[in-house]
Amino acid sequence: MSSGAARPLWRKAAIAAIVTAPVAIFVTDNIVSLQMISGRSMQPALNPDSNRLWKDVVLVDRMVQGEMAPRRLHRGDVVTLVSPSNPDLLLVKRIIAMPHDCVIPLGKPNSFVRVPKGHCWVEGDESFHSGDSSSFGPVSLALIRGRALTPIWPPSRFGASLAGLPEWKKSRVYPNGSHPLTEL
Repeated sequence: MSSGAARPLWRKAAIAAIVTAPVAIFVTDNIVSLQMISGRSMQPALNPDSNRLWKDVVLVDRMVQGEMAPRRLHRGDVVTLVSPSNPDLLLVKRIIAMPHDCVIPLGKPNSFVRVPKGHCWVEGDESFHSGDSSSFGPVSLALIRGRALTPIWPPSRFGASLAGLPEWKKSRVYPNGSHPLTEL
């Protein structure tokens, strides 16, 4: 056999892993990733049946971080974000209000909060099981790690839409401090 003989299989696999691992890490950190959703705070949009043995897995657009966030995020988007009260915890919530919007916090019908520049207001769809902006206030857009696009698991939920602000939340949001979303 010549010196250019076929390399052993393990060596080819090692080289392939060395070449593809950085690409895979870059893609999942910066472009798209999968996220398993636990908890009930986003029911019925995510994990609609808490009696199931499995949890929803969603496809997450990671290209909403940093300076791209204000242009690529909108009211009604479901996002993953670092908890402002516990940096080791990743939350999944829906954006209710964007910078300069006014929002009426849950449980405080006589008060308004104006969302500051560079921040958003997030809430879970199931308010009784959600730690969100109603308890910790507006969240910096810098804490957002991704936008959930669609469930991919379980198969029966594949492709379900997550976008859109629930009707019952619209009456509490005043874009740019003007009229509630229900009147627009």
